[in-house]
Parts: sequence; structure tokens; C-alpha cells
Amino acid sequence: MTSRFARRLLQWGLAPLAIAALAGALGQRHARDQRGPFLQKTAALSPADRSLLESATALAVANATWAFGSVEAVRNMARFELDRIPETDGLLRARVFVRFGIIDTNPDGQAALFAQACVFDPDDCDHLKEAAERETTARFVAPGNHLPLYFLGGHPHVAGMQ
Repeated sequence: MTSRFARRLLQWGLAPLAIAALAGALGQRHARDQRGPFLQKTAALSPADRSLLESATALAVANATWAFGSVEAVRNMARFELDRIPETDGLLRARVFVRFGIIDTNPDGQAALFAQACVFDPDDCDHLKEAAERETTARFVAPGNHLPLYFLGGHPHVAGMQ
């Protein structure tokens, strides 16, 4: 009876444990082999490239927020992005100011935000309308999916005004 019990214990107790341990060891080895090339490649990157890789997720979230988010979500995203993006990266900071200017409803606020975009990217200042057009085509919900009046020649005519 004890040999039968011992055989059942090996068959249903220790054998599954041995198989699970072997599967775990093989899985760990496979994961280590797959992780190795990725770690080597990221370690070989320059610090600037590593910084770009780290910010890829935040940039994807900002782009998704711009494409589909509400006005309040875009405003929060703009604040977060301005805190995250270094002062030296003028192109990305200018893009944030253009996006924020597009959704702003106050003409004076728009002018201030677009002027701030020109401060961070002087080369883009001559092509600010084109930059705003690129951003409005990337936004799928209103407001912000049409070019603001700021770029369309000013305020529309108000009846009764000279």
C-alpha cells in the first residue's frame, strides 16, 4: 500500500511540481534572452536619444489628447507638456503654444499664445498659419478642428458697426 501511495504521490504531486519548475526556468531563460538585445541597444543610445525614447509615451498621450480631448483636457495637457518639455526644446514648446492658441476663444489670448510660439521657434513664426493648419487637421473634434479667425483675416464684420 505504501508503494502505491508513493507512486501516486510522485505521479500527482511531485511530477507536476517538477514540470512547473522546469517551465518556469525555461520561461525565465527565454525572457532574459529576449530582454538582452533591447537592453544592449538602449544602453548604446546617446543620452539625448534615451531622453527621446523616455518621452515617447508622454508625446503619444499628448497627441491623443489633442486629437480627441475636450478643451479642458487640452488645457491640462498643455500645462503638463510645458512643465515636461525643457526650455531648450523650442520646437515642441512652440507646438504646445500653437495648440493652446487654437482652442483659445479670446482673440487677445490667441495673439499672446501665438506670439509665445514665435518666441520659442522664430523660424516657424513666418509659417505660423501653416503650423496651425497642421494642428487643426490633426484634431478630430470641435473646437479646434478649424483654423481660428486669427489666421483668417481678423474679426468678421459686425452689423451696425462702421
